[in-house]
Amino acid sequence: MIAVIMAAGKGSRLGDYTTNLPKSLLPLNNKGRTLLDYNLDILDQLNVDKILIVTGFNSKLIENHTAKNPKVKIVYNPFWNHCNVLGSLYMALDKIDDDFLFLHADTLAELDIWQMLLQANEDMVLPFERKKCGEEEMKVVLDENNMLLDITKEVNPEKSQGEFLGIAKFSKNTVPYFKEKAENFFKEGNLNLYMESAVQSAIDNKDIKISVLDILDNKFVEVDFEEDYQKAKKLFGN
Repeated sequence: MIAVIMAAGKGSRLGDYTTNLPKSLLPLNNKGRTLLDYNLDILDQLNVDKILIVTGFNSKLIENHTAKNPKVKIVYNPFWNHCNVLGSLYMALDKIDDDFLFLHADTLAELDIWQMLLQANEDMVLPFERKKCGEEEMKVVLDENNMLLDITKEVNPEKSQGEFLGIAKFSKNTVPYFKEKAENFFKEGNLNLYMESAVQSAIDNKDIKISVLDILDNKFVEVDFEEDYQKAKKLFGN
């Protein structure tokens, strides 16, 4: 099992916290444990064999921070400021030769969620939290059988059943699919796309078996704003 961590962005919505520091290196406590460290610890508990970290903004800081971790391989995205998550994932695809876990460095989820994710067998497994969403969240829309219809920020919040966590499990069979879809999008000039755009294409075309995972009462936080950062420190700082 491989893990692919998205850590290329600047995190500008956190203001002074990330002026020079990649968001993934924000400390969770006064001992210097970072958002990235939390996720690396989780992946170690899951016995992941290799961890690809896609970097961009101030990559050297992440490279230095992880230099002693033998499982970590840095994949630098030189176009990090000109593309979105799908572009960063694309940079890592040629290095993926096994089933893989996908995650954002700024998304913290407790171990139970990851363990449930590993037990699922479909080609794409997407955890979500049932909740009332706003405009900003990556929303999921399900049919009456809990099959995924849409995964997008653009959908009317009233039509959604919850928020996609931003972590996922993908089989190695999806690697050529992601590569083909990403290249098609890029050739059309669509560089500012999330990974979920490729998933949406799989939903629309029924190309790949997809399942959703309801996390129920498990804890997670996506750190976008200062209030999220404070919540992350409270939930995961210990």
